[in-house]
Amino acid sequence: MALFSARGLSNFISEIRSCTNADDEQKRIDKELNKLRQKFTQTGQLNSYDKKKYAWKLIYIYMLGYDIDFGHMQVINLVSGTKYSEKCLGYLGVSILLKSSDELMTLVINSILNDLCSPDASFQCLALCCVANLGGMELCETLAPHVVKLLMSSSSICHVRKKAALCLRRIIPAIPDVVLPEELEPRLQTLLEDRHLGVVTSAAGLLQVALTQHPTGYKSLVEIVLDRLAQLVHNKGCPRDYMYYATPSPWLQIKLLRILQQFGIPDDVRLADKLNDTLRKILGRPSPGKGAKNNAIYAVLFETVNLVISHGKRADPKLHEQAIQLLARFISVSEPNIRYIGLDSMNRLVRLEGATEAIRQHKATVIFSLKDADNSVRRRALDLLFAMCDPSNAVEIVGELVTYLAVADATIREEIVLKAAILAERYAKDLRWYVDTVLQLITVAGADVPDDVWHRVVQIVTNNEHLQQYTAAVMFRALEPKHVDETTAKFGAYVVGEFGFLNVDEPDMSSSRQFEVLLQHYTAGSSIATKCVILTAFIKMDNLFEDIRPRVLDVFKRGTSHVDLEAQQRACEYFTLHHSGDDVMKTVLEPMPVFPDTRESNLVVRLRAQQHAAEGGDEGQEVSSSGGGHDDDESAGDLLGLSSPTNQKQQLNGGNGGGLVDVFGGPTGSSSVGNDSVDPAKIAAWFNKVVGSNQGVLFENDVIQIGVKQEFRGSQGRMGLFYGNKGSVAVTNLSLMVKQVPSLRTQVEQVATELQPKQQLKQQIMVECMQPFVQPVEVVVAYTVAGLSTSIDLKLPCVATSFLEPVKLSVEDFHKRWGALEGQV
Repeated sequence: MALFSARGLSNFISEIRSCTNADDEQKRIDKELNKLRQKFTQTGQLNSYDKKKYAWKLIYIYMLGYDIDFGHMQVINLVSGTKYSEKCLGYLGVSILLKSSDELMTLVINSILNDLCSPDASFQCLALCCVANLGGMELCETLAPHVVKLLMSSSSICHVRKKAALCLRRIIPAIPDVVLPEELEPRLQTLLEDRHLGVVTSAAGLLQVALTQHPTGYKSLVEIVLDRLAQLVHNKGCPRDYMYYATPSPWLQIKLLRILQQFGIPDDVRLADKLNDTLRKILGRPSPGKGAKNNAIYAVLFETVNLVISHGKRADPKLHEQAIQLLARFISVSEPNIRYIGLDSMNRLVRLEGATEAIRQHKATVIFSLKDADNSVRRRALDLLFAMCDPSNAVEIVGELVTYLAVADATIREEIVLKAAILAERYAKDLRWYVDTVLQLITVAGADVPDDVWHRVVQIVTNNEHLQQYTAAVMFRALEPKHVDETTAKFGAYVVGEFGFLNVDEPDMSSSRQFEVLLQHYTAGSSIATKCVILTAFIKMDNLFEDIRPRVLDVFKRGTSHVDLEAQQRACEYFTLHHSGDDVMKTVLEPMPVFPDTRESNLVVRLRAQQHAAEGGDEGQEVSSSGGGHDDDESAGDLLGLSSPTNQKQQLNGGNGGGLVDVFGGPTGSSSVGNDSVDPAKIAAWFNKVVGSNQGVLFENDVIQIGVKQEFRGSQGRMGLFYGNKGSVAVTNLSLMVKQVPSLRTQVEQVATELQPKQQLKQQIMVECMQPFVQPVEVVVAYTVAGLSTSIDLKLPCVATSFLEPVKLSVEDFHKRWGALEGQV
């Protein structure tokens, strides 16, 4: 596009940039908009220069974030102009100012159609760019045949073919059957063989999208893609214009490598050997040096590693070795971005059969990365340690995690605790070591340890009778200091109350001493949740030890007037239970039964939810479970390593622990229970937690997990809902109904209604606040599993305060505004 220079436009932009505050800018914008309105009423008196100048001003004002409610017709008229400069500006303005759903688009379609059919290649390119930028079902349906015609035409010049391929790449997701594979395949073959690498790059992008719609098609193009990649790798015939420093067209190389991932390993032995030779050539390159110019080389190398990973256990073992050696060098470099991607790639590679042992040789480097200054690198190193852990190195890795926990950043401490606890449980050869490890985690991390961790230990101790006396003794010693963290207090109180009777004959562990130790934490300003657990321990001891009953009863009596309703209710109930007779007491306070082992650990569920919330959970991402083994090729994408095989022994006979909720004195936060038994209080707790952050879990049961990730800017917000199928049966008829709020305008993305097992789906919701409102947005999520329909009423964490933005005020202005409010409140 030729440069357009206008003194009035330049002066206007300079004046806007010189504004010192928002009010001055608003005044200058309003003044200019009034001027433009007057000018646009004199359309017949405007020459080409004026039309372009005023259109540029309008576009600039819109790009600053101001609403434009006029001038659209003047911009559309430029599209019909005969001059290239007018038409180019018109298409630019239409792409920026209009949406594909606007009514004015019907006026633009005819002009676009005329330009697509025009013999002028420049006009054709402008029209193709506009269609690709705008998209939209109506626009695509009307113009798609003409775009296909330009792509198929042998008379189209290379620039038109290139832009037609890019435009069709945008259209195919909206209209998958716009062109059939058997029609497109021959043309793609011609385009991929084109001498112009720009055309080849565009065709490669089109092939990527076409393969997503028809994964089993286009097989005849495998050899052409391989030949093109081999030519670039061996630097044969690459034009100088497409050399990025010393790398031949790295962008095309990456596209071709991704296409080969979609094709999979060729069935033809000759093609498979050719592919392996090319990959060996790429992986055998010397390590790139420092500097931005080498980023392209790194990108090609990492994409090659991704291709090797995608081939899974069918890949050549020598390629696995080369990939591991390459990544081992990358995780040792000083550049944090390279280390991050290297750790991430190694994390996926470790899931492949045969690669784990080679990666474990670099354990020291991975452990060193835990101390990296970059938080994202530390997280990837933590993920990799978690994935490479096995019975032979579990003690060492867990020990390193516990040691690192003492100096770890607050943002990663909870994740370290969860992963260390899961590994200690999974690979514990001695259950006492497991209990000691969790106690170490609690001692070091304190408040950063989620309740699910000690809940899980309780389940395992309850299910293993030989462990109960030892755990009770250990936790009693942990409670003896006057000041301990809340998690230790709750964990210890439960264990001592449930199993402390096993140690009453031990020195310094009499029933009276146990009561005194618990009492000091009950009266020492503990939280309400901790007090509730201690009260439960007291009623257990009241049932077993007659010598302390008067003292226990006195605690209950004083608790009946507690200021907190939950603690008061619990004290009243236990006070009443105490007077109900020994038979009732013995029946109600029987030892906790063994927990069922039919459900996965709450720690695994919580860790998976954290991972999805932190990374946004790409659509189609696997929702891993504790089942499934390393032999599945899909396990390469299991970043958490939760799909590693865990037999009954490794699970330590621990169950889900749904029965612990009431005893522990509150919701666990992420229990995996059936839909009909999900406590509304738990849903409310999830909601309250997410309102204060940008992401988190909204709902979870045995079948489905619903998470949210959101961002707000001014009056507009964007929310992404993530549906994860946790079960082994497909979820069908998935739907979301948003209950309308008069003050809000919502737009919900249409997504697939079926969700396969262990898969995740993302649905986007756009929200615009028109005026203040009180109640949050309510939605109904409905789905069907095995013929049973279920609906869930939820509240989205979209409240009035989500749309607030800070206002910068000087001290004087603040006092003026504050004073103006006097007498109004």
